[in-house]
Amino acid sequence: MMSRTRTLATLGVAAVSLGAAAPLMAQKAGVGFGASIGANVPNGDYSNGTKTGLVANGFVGLGTGRFGLRGELFWSRSDLDNAIIRKVGNAVLPSDGIGDVTGNVNLIGASANLVLPLTQSVVKPYLIGGVGVYRRRVAQNVAGTVDEFQSLKDNQTEMGYNGGVGLSIGGVGPSFFIEARYHSVATEPDKTRFVPVVLGFSF
Repeated sequence: MMSRTRTLATLGVAAVSLGAAAPLMAQKAGVGFGASIGANVPNGDYSNGTKTGLVANGFVGLGTGRFGLRGELFWSRSDLDNAIIRKVGNAVLPSDGIGDVTGNVNLIGASANLVLPLTQSVVKPYLIGGVGVYRRRVAQNVAGTVDEFQSLKDNQTEMGYNGGVGLSIGGVGPSFFIEARYHSVATEPDKTRFVPVVLGFSF
């Protein structure tokens, strides 16, 4: 009798364990939503004139339990501390001897991304990457120089790609994540490269 009781108890514990594990293995399957906010760190030539700015994302995702697809909208704003537009027509901005530079860069974009979890646990590292369309709007003013570089505006819409890593914490319900991705956008004459580092949630 005691042996049968222990056997039933063991089976009960196993059933509970499997019941708890199953949602974790299948977590985030189906349609989900999320948002994030953080710091946008300029990279490469783009960092020579742009300060670290604010970035925000909103997304809708489709998960299979093994990988996910994410459609994402992106916005960022950064102030200028140096000129990033240095040639207008035949006018070239001198490398030194210019006045104060003021202005900002606004970035908006939409991208399609693949999310690949590296584990199926409560604490889940993952890889993410994809392609998208970005619009960069620069408003730049350089004091003490030729008119072409005063109250200057430039708009470009170009393709770009991104890739990075993240860490998600959560089970069947809402999850929280930290994420860092490298973005490269084919603007001219120099590419716009930046690394958003964000905190967010999904459900």
